[in-house]
Amino acid sequence: MNMRKKSVFALTSIVLASLSLVSPAWAKSMTGHSQTANVAYAGSLQLVMDQQVGPSFAKKTGDTYQGRGGGSFGVAHLIASKEITPNVMISMGYAPIQSLEPKFTSYGIGFASSPLVIAYSASSPFAKSLNLIKEHKKPLSALFTLMEKTNFHLGRTNPVTDPQGQAFLWMVQLATKVWHLPANTVTKITGSVENPKQIFSEESILSLLQAGQLDASSAFLSEAIARHFNYIALPGSINMGDPTFQKQYETATVKLPSGKVVHGTSLNLVITALHGEPDPSAGVAFMNDVLSPLGKAAFAKEGFRLIKPIIYGNRTAIPTSTRSLLAR
Repeated sequence: MNMRKKSVFALTSIVLASLSLVSPAWAKSMTGHSQTANVAYAGSLQLVMDQQVGPSFAKKTGDTYQGRGGGSFGVAHLIASKEITPNVMISMGYAPIQSLEPKFTSYGIGFASSPLVIAYSASSPFAKSLNLIKEHKKPLSALFTLMEKTNFHLGRTNPVTDPQGQAFLWMVQLATKVWHLPANTVTKITGSVENPKQIFSEESILSLLQAGQLDASSAFLSEAIARHFNYIALPGSINMGDPTFQKQYETATVKLPSGKVVHGTSLNLVITALHGEPDPSAGVAFMNDVLSPLGKAAFAKEGFRLIKPIIYGNRTAIPTSTRSLLAR
């Protein structure tokens, strides 16, 4: 080998060796091999996804992060109709992901939960009473009596498109049993299942609350913490966020306008990588990042309760790298 070739070979070796020592993000920027993690997620995750988890993933890996939030069932419908083509989905509950099986995925991994709370506006004319309930100076049952009032402006999400909307209706049903409230309590609080005076999108409902246009609304604990809302915590027996109460949750039902009856369930965050979409390896890499100790820590910081991973669907379809991560 002549001196010129030796010099080129040595320089190439140095560059390759250097790339192995620098961050994956810098290396990808040099090699042009960046991919895109296109993530569809439950709308309640917007802040933690777009401000923490997504940017952190992009910085660590050099891949691009794109996120889109919405009601989990609504997002699943957009995926099924190919109006959007994400390579990862994080839903509230397994049912939205299950609706995509087997064409887009065949498994889901539950890794965290977030209890349902009642967030309320500090400027509400009912704020004084709500504060007393929050501070345990009035019984929690008084909350439901308050929400029955015709001049109480309550917000909730659509149970047809969003699991949180179903969870709120299940919660009120369970509360009537726990505190032996009148049989018509659910109807007096919510009206019809799709009461247009109460139904708002998951992305807009808390903005309306913040603007003082609502007295209170359903919310997940993580949302209330992230947005610094006043909120009333609910016990595990009715907050739909404690898997140990699963049997009790199942006693609550919601009949949707389609006629379908949906039974109560613990609402866990469930993630899956979607196959057949652009950059599937970036989807798996993002899923693994979320399920890593640092990824889960970001969710815990925002008020999510980490749980032992729950495998839904076909365990053998989970990528080997993900199964290795779960086994640690």
